[in-house]
Amino acid sequence: MVTFLHTGDWHVGKAIRGRSRADEHAAVLTEIAAVAEREAVDAVLVAGDLYDSAAPTPESERTVYEALLALSAGGTRPVLVIAGNHDSAPRLAAVAPVFAAHGVSIVARPSRADDGGVVEVDTDGGRLRVALLPFPSQRVAATVDDLMERRVDEHTGNYAGRVARLLDHVTEPFDADAVNVVLAHLMVMGGTMGGGERGAHTVFEYWVPATSFPATAHYVALGHLHRAQRLDAPSPVHYAGAPLQLDFGETANQPSVNLVRA
Repeated sequence: MVTFLHTGDWHVGKAIRGRSRADEHAAVLTEIAAVAEREAVDAVLVAGDLYDSAAPTPESERTVYEALLALSAGGTRPVLVIAGNHDSAPRLAAVAPVFAAHGVSIVARPSRADDGGVVEVDTDGGRLRVALLPFPSQRVAATVDDLMERRVDEHTGNYAGRVARLLDHVTEPFDADAVNVVLAHLMVMGGTMGGGERGAHTVFEYWVPATSFPATAHYVALGHLHRAQRLDAPSPVHYAGAPLQLDFGETANQPSVNLVRA
């Protein structure tokens, strides 16, 4: 049996009416690290939106860096991280080599399966295979065909179709010899918004059908929507939700993380 913790949508740096919430964020991230330690999880999956801004303050960066190191338990516990729509992919990519030395794998941009898009973790309970899909903007989605080694003049399909093809690619290695998980930051049709999401990235143009995820996935760990929920799909699809109420529109949410045994 493999055990992992699914979290995301931290939005470190988020303020309310000019009031810093740095102490709250530090406290909740410390609590999440304590859950990972108490439950002796084999890995931690962070589904994007570590920051609330693409240009976080040094204080916010320090909070996130300390949290990732705490979750990795001194490099003994693998931590897999993807970029969300609020994060700066170049900034995360810049620090990825440093964190790799501490057991934290950061994938900032959609990648081929053989170039960081799929990560395998061997645990005492078995193998965990994770397909990673950071948030693909409309501009990034338009390059999916290039990523898949197609010519520019062969580009076809809309955003949802391109994301589905990318998911098909990164989940192709899934088979019965491992626990197969998708870690993605997406707006999936049928999801209920938590109240504080960025409107521009939740409109119809960014919707992806839940049927895009294959039945070979044992669990789909999503970030983007701030309300914890499960969606109807060929495989178990879950948003872990934000672990902290982010604004006054999220009073109906129940902040949480997901603990998964598979």
